[in-house]
Amino acid sequence: MYCAVAVLVIVMFQMLRKVKGDSLHVVVGKILSYTIAPHYVLVGCVLNYYAINMPLVDWKLAPPASDWRLQISYIVPFAINTFVAMAMGFWLCRYRFMPAWMATPLKWLSGVSIAFWLTVGLYQTGSQAFGIGLGSFGLPVEKSVPGGTADAQAFFEGGLNLIVVFVGTMQAGQDLVAYKCLALVEAAGGNADLAWKDMHKWAMIDLTYQAGVIFSLFLAFFPYCLYGLPDWTCIESPFYAAPLISVFLIPVMMQVTWIQKFLTALFSGTDAIKAFSKPNHKWDTPLPKKTQ
Repeated sequence: MYCAVAVLVIVMFQMLRKVKGDSLHVVVGKILSYTIAPHYVLVGCVLNYYAINMPLVDWKLAPPASDWRLQISYIVPFAINTFVAMAMGFWLCRYRFMPAWMATPLKWLSGVSIAFWLTVGLYQTGSQAFGIGLGSFGLPVEKSVPGGTADAQAFFEGGLNLIVVFVGTMQAGQDLVAYKCLALVEAAGGNADLAWKDMHKWAMIDLTYQAGVIFSLFLAFFPYCLYGLPDWTCIESPFYAAPLISVFLIPVMMQVTWIQKFLTALFSGTDAIKAFSKPNHKWDTPLPKKTQ
């Protein structure tokens, strides 16, 4: 969570400022890419493993959003998405350890994330959201639901998983955009068609969205009442997260015009994205020899 907050604050700070010719933007970006980003990805994956395997009796030690079904269905593709976005936005085609050919495995990672969501993700979250199952691969209630009862399952049905169905589908859409971007880099052997600056900007928008959503969910659902605060701080309605998500996504909303133009060009063919990226290719060359 500390990393999620750090990513959120830094990316919001970067996106709310004019960056043309601003060396501070590059310095802050390097702090994020060299220190916080790798730590966020690695530690996030480890914590996801422990959250999935957390004994049900320990459920109250974590927010409802750490339910193992939610961790598998949403956070697994979330981990892939954030890793790919960070790779695209910071390292790909900029450093020797991630040359252009690395676009190929990154592209297929995005494909795996999309396939995972359309199968496991929608099954686990959708079955609960619409009250047609537990999303637990046939496990009985006492072995699949935090709290171990049908009454406890009522919290997850409807609101909470309905939100996750929406944000997870949005995430799969972001994976598709990443797949398209990486396919362009793969085909061109670099950023000849899709300018690095445009690839970087989309990746930062992706990260801003992800950090805003995940932080909002935990902020809304953390059981404050377990730590001495009033009972009303144990939020019962999952829709309390929606206003928080809206607030933290303001930097993304400010980029709507650019996003629309970028996505239109990206999905209109190579010539269209080349024309869109033409003004920004000056960011791609020349690179220092040690990073080429």
